[in-house]
Amino acid sequence: MIRNFFHYDKFIGSLPIEKNTVILTKVVEKPKYRYSHVDAEWSKITSDPTPIKSDTDVSLDTLFEDLKFNNQDNNSFVMKMAFVYGKNGSLTDPQIEVLKKILREAISNQARAKNQGSISVDKIRELFKTPLENGLKYPKFTVGDITLSLPTENSASYNKDAIYVRHEDVYVGKIMDGKFMPTNRCDASVSDKLMAIAKDPRGEAVGHGHLHGNCSMCRKRLSDERSMFVGYGQTCAKNWGMPWGKK
Repeated sequence: MIRNFFHYDKFIGSLPIEKNTVILTKVVEKPKYRYSHVDAEWSKITSDPTPIKSDTDVSLDTLFEDLKFNNQDNNSFVMKMAFVYGKNGSLTDPQIEVLKKILREAISNQARAKNQGSISVDKIRELFKTPLENGLKYPKFTVGDITLSLPTENSASYNKDAIYVRHEDVYVGKIMDGKFMPTNRCDASVSDKLMAIAKDPRGEAVGHGHLHGNCSMCRKRLSDERSMFVGYGQTCAKNWGMPWGKK
């Protein structure tokens, strides 16, 4: 069959497409993934819905469609396998097993996210607003074994509004659209800790400083008597818009 290609509404050409060919479209201007030659997402797994395929072909098409439905079409390994499948028309058994594992984890994470209570991120958003305005490039906020941070300039565009969550220095999920979206590494206690931070970020920062003896924002040891009393340092108080000092 013939596949037409457009850039926005402008026709740019056509090519004959064989069966089992994955069409990669919407190539971004600067690749951000390890497999840069497939830094794209596909519009369809097959362009012809009617051809007769073997059971293996059908299961692979369905697997890719399920991965895309579960928002895994930006996963670098999935994209690489889509490229290989489109080129060769098949994948090895180990490659298929890894794709199935990615799909199972994605479905599991979505189910766990539905069970999480809604987290109001208004105060956390406000918390990060001030340091950004004061020129801090990558502000981080730590309470106990939980660290919150914002996406960097190299993060994927779909995460630009996310707040990353790390537990004991391991990435365990992100806060987005008012919900905590955990990974399969996430401990059950993380949600409760996030709820406490979301309710009173400054109060949690004070508690962290008193309990651990270091600042929530810069994680440096508190040595000044007034900083130890408040629970965080004077410079961080200014950068993060928090009161400091004993009146």
